[in-house]
Amino acid sequence: MLYSYDEIDSTNNEAKRLLRKRGGDGSFCVSDLYGSIITARRQSAGRGRLGRSFASPGGDSVYASFILEPPENPAEQRITSLAAVAVCLAIEKTTSIKPGIKWINDILVDGKKICGILAEAVPGAVVLGIGININLDTEKLPDELHETAGSLKMDQETRALFFIALKEEVFHCMAVAGNPDLMDDYRARSVLSGKSIYIGSNSIPAFCEGVADDGALIVRYENGASEELRSSEISIRL
Repeated sequence: MLYSYDEIDSTNNEAKRLLRKRGGDGSFCVSDLYGSIITARRQSAGRGRLGRSFASPGGDSVYASFILEPPENPAEQRITSLAAVAVCLAIEKTTSIKPGIKWINDILVDGKKICGILAEAVPGAVVLGIGININLDTEKLPDELHETAGSLKMDQETRALFFIALKEEVFHCMAVAGNPDLMDDYRARSVLSGKSIYIGSNSIPAFCEGVADDGALIVRYENGASEELRSSEISIRL
């Protein structure tokens, strides 16, 4: 089922409200909502990872949340990784653009972030939010994003085809989540693998050795020690 809004606080928030309503008493009763999609032309309180806001002023951008049946072995990070692959495949299917993935959840085009992804686990379901800047005047974004944010350019026909492809790829990637080829697709688009990086707010220098099958980032520190990161902020050392 598709729920569409001109403006809403957050499509992820609305997905969770829909899930709660099914229970009637505040509990979750969700199976009949699996596969539902909530979309909005604008979000007044879009959200990203780590409690950050996700600026969502509109344009022809896609702000969509998918209500998914949780996998047998829930791992939000892997769901986010698979969603990143789905977004890239949809872009590649409908345009000549070759996007990259910056771990964990940023889709980059020409070095600029055009998409963010947020997966949230709730009882009995996963809410997967995807926000993609399309025909967006990035000057309308907060000042701190002007240097890092980008936007896809699409005519209306291409945008419609892209949204169809996005739905198909999200549901396909989740249906075959155990297929190791999907993480190979992720690794092939990783912009961090083989790069010198900084980790966290303290800018700890390290080298990115790649991405593990569960979506963790494999890093090696200057002292030779290795670690698999499952949550951190990463920047590339120039």
